[in-house]
Amino acid sequence: MYKLLILFFISLSSIHKIEYFKHIKEAKWTPISTKKQHYTPLKYTSKGMLKNYYGYLPYWVDTTYYQYFKMNLLTHIAYFSVGIDPSTGNLGDFPNVANFNKIRDYAHERGVRVHMTFTIFGSSNVSSFLNSNSARTNAINNIKNLVSNYGCDGVNIDFEFVTSSVRDSFNEFIHDLSDTLWNDSDGRKELYIAMPAVPEWYPGYDYAYLANHSDGLFIMAYDFHYSGSSDAGPVSPAVPSSFWGEYSVAKSIGSYKQQGVPGSKIILGLPYYGYDWPTSSGDMGSSTTGSGSAVIYYYAHQHANTYGRLWDNYSLTPWYKYDNNGWHQCWYDDSESIAIKLSMVNDSNLQGAGCWALGYDRSYNYLWNAIKGAFWIEPPTRHWTVEVNTDRLNVREGPGTNYKVIGVASMGEKFVAFDYYSNQGFIWYKIYFPSASGPYYAWVAGGDGINTQYLKGTTQNKILRVTASLLNVREGPGTSYNIITAVANGEVFVEDSITDNWARIYLPLNNDPKGWLSLSYVDSIVNPEDYNTYNCEVEEVLYPDSAQVFDTFSIRLKIQNTGYAPFDTLVYLRGEGKSPFYNPSTWEDTTRAKLTGFWGLPGQVFYTYGVFSVPEVPQDTTIIDTFQFERKGVLFGSPIIISVTVHPVGVKENTKKGKENTLTKGSILFNNHIDMDLSFLKGNAEVIVYNAMGQKVMEKKLYKTKKINIGKGLSRGVYFLVIKSKNTYIKRKIIKIE
Repeated sequence: MYKLLILFFISLSSIHKIEYFKHIKEAKWTPISTKKQHYTPLKYTSKGMLKNYYGYLPYWVDTTYYQYFKMNLLTHIAYFSVGIDPSTGNLGDFPNVANFNKIRDYAHERGVRVHMTFTIFGSSNVSSFLNSNSARTNAINNIKNLVSNYGCDGVNIDFEFVTSSVRDSFNEFIHDLSDTLWNDSDGRKELYIAMPAVPEWYPGYDYAYLANHSDGLFIMAYDFHYSGSSDAGPVSPAVPSSFWGEYSVAKSIGSYKQQGVPGSKIILGLPYYGYDWPTSSGDMGSSTTGSGSAVIYYYAHQHANTYGRLWDNYSLTPWYKYDNNGWHQCWYDDSESIAIKLSMVNDSNLQGAGCWALGYDRSYNYLWNAIKGAFWIEPPTRHWTVEVNTDRLNVREGPGTNYKVIGVASMGEKFVAFDYYSNQGFIWYKIYFPSASGPYYAWVAGGDGINTQYLKGTTQNKILRVTASLLNVREGPGTSYNIITAVANGEVFVEDSITDNWARIYLPLNNDPKGWLSLSYVDSIVNPEDYNTYNCEVEEVLYPDSAQVFDTFSIRLKIQNTGYAPFDTLVYLRGEGKSPFYNPSTWEDTTRAKLTGFWGLPGQVFYTYGVFSVPEVPQDTTIIDTFQFERKGVLFGSPIIISVTVHPVGVKENTKKGKENTLTKGSILFNNHIDMDLSFLKGNAEVIVYNAMGQKVMEKKLYKTKKINIGKGLSRGVYFLVIKSKNTYIKRKIIKIE
C-alpha cells in the first residue's frame, strides 16, 4: 500500500507543471543563443535581510507587474523555465526571452541574483534523462553555456519527479553540475533544487547528499491539497492537526532535518495561489465534485473580501466559500498565514523562504509586508555618525541659530544623523534626541567644512536601534540606577561601551552626556556607513606642473561630499592600475593613495591631501594617471586626471611665455588664449580640451580652415589639449595662468 501511495503522488502534476503547460501558448519561443548577450552585471548592494527570499518568476507573468516587486526584500529570482530534452540533454527554446532580459537587468541593478530554472516534467522523462550518461553530460555543458551567455548568477533544477530507480544517477548529475557551476571561469554560480513537500513520499531523492552538493533545497511546501484532491482543504497547512492529519509545513521542515538536511540549506517555498474546487457542500472538509482551478493570490484576496474570508484554526490558513449553481470552496494563503510560516523559518533557523510565484500578488503589498516584518532589519541607508569637534556645541530644535537650545554637546561625543540642511553658511545635521514622550529629533551645526568644523566624520562605530516602545536610560548599567531620560522605538544612538547586558550611549544632554540602556531592547548595527552611498564632487585639484625624478609632491583636493556617509581612512584615490606615482611610504598599495585631511560629512566642502612620488625617466616626460575615489572596493566620484612633466636631474622645462603659439614638448602656458595654426595637419582635424577632472570643455572640428583660438572663456587652471587628424595625434597639458 505504501509503494502504491508513493507512485500515486509521483504521478501527480504539480502547480509548476500545470501552469507551465496552461500558459504555453502565451510564450514567444526563441532558440537559445550560443553567443554572449549584452547584460547589466550584478551590483553587490547591502541588504537588510536576515534571510534569503527566493522567488520563482514564470515566463507568463506580464512585465508590467515587475515594477511592484520589492527588490530590497528579494535576494534571488528564478526565471521559469527552459526545458531539457530527456533523450539528448539539448535545451528547448527560450520562453519570452525579452521578459527575462528585462528582469535580469532590473534585478542586477538592485543587487538581486537571477537564476535560470531548468525543467523536466514526468517521472518517465526524468528517468530517461538520468539513465543516459551522454544526455546528462550534454545538458551540463548546455546549462553552463546558457548561464554564461545570458548573464545568470545560478541555476535552479526542477525535475518532477525523481524515482528510486534513478536516485544514484540524480546524485551523479547534481554532483557534476555543482562542480561545473561552482568552478565556472566567470566566477562561482549558485545551484538550487526544487524539492517535494513530503520527503516520505519521494524516496528517489538523497536529501542529505543533494544538500551537500547544492546551495539550497527549495521545498515546494504546497499542493498538500492539489487540483485532483477528493476533498477541499488547505494547500499549505502550517501545522499538523486532528482534522487534516500530520502532513504539514511544520512536519516537512522536521522531516528534511531528519533526512540530514541542515536548516542552512533549506528554502521554504510558499504558495501565492490557492485552489477553487466545486464541492458537495459549504462545510469545511467537504468532498469535491470536480477538479480544482488555480487562483492566484491577487484574485483570491478580492474574492475573499466579496464572499467573506474564513479562517481555519487547524491549518492556520484562510479560505472562502460561495454558492454559484453549486458550492465552491477556495483555500489559499494570505499575509497572515504567510507570516506564520515565515516565523517558522526564523524559529527553525532555515536559510530562508521563497514563493511560487512572483507577480501573483500584482500591485498588492500585503505579502511583501509580511516578508519585511519577518526578515527585514532596516539598513540605515541614510544614517551616519558625527563627532563633536569643538569644546561646546549647542543642540537646537531646528537648523539655525534662531531655534531654541535644548542641549549642549561636548568634544568627542558621537551622535547618529540622518538628514542635513544648509542654512546661515553652515551645514546642519538632524540627530536623534531622547524624549520620554516619543521619537524626537534635534539639530546641530557642523560648520562649512573649511572655515568652521564643529562636527567631523566618524566611522566604524556600532549604533543601537531601540526596539521597545519606550526604553529607560539610566545612570549606570542596571535597573537599580536612577533614570536619566527615555528613548523611543526606532531612535538610534552610538554605543560607547558595554558592561554585562548594558550599553553606554552618547546623549546630547547638558548634564548627562552618557547613559545606560539594556541590550535586550535594541538592535545592534555595526558600521552603518557601509550601507550608505558614497559620492562627491571635486571642486579643485592642485599639484605642481612639473617635478624632478625621485621627488615627492602633494596633491590637494577640494571636495564637496554629495553622498550620505562621512569620508574616513578607508577612502583612497585609486589609479587605473599600478600607478607611476606610487609612493610606498604613503600609499596603501601600488594602486591606492592614502588620504589625509578633514573627514568631511555629507553636504560639507573640505580639503583632503595625498603624497605622490615621481618615477625615473631618461628625458623630459609627461606622466599621466587617472584616479577615482574608492571605499571598500566601490568607486565613486568623477575621474581625476593627474599629469606631471618629469625632468631628469639637471634638466628644466622651458616655461617662457613667448612659446605660447608652438606645440613643444611639455606644458604650454598662456595668459588669455592661444592662437594656433594647424595647417601642417593633413585632412580634417579635431581639437578637444578637457579640464583636470576629465570633463570635456571644448570640441571643434576643423575642415578647410586650420587656424583656431583656444582658451577664451576658460577659467585659470590646468587643461589637456588633444589634437587628432588622419596622420597625427598630439596630447599636451595647457595651463592658463591669468
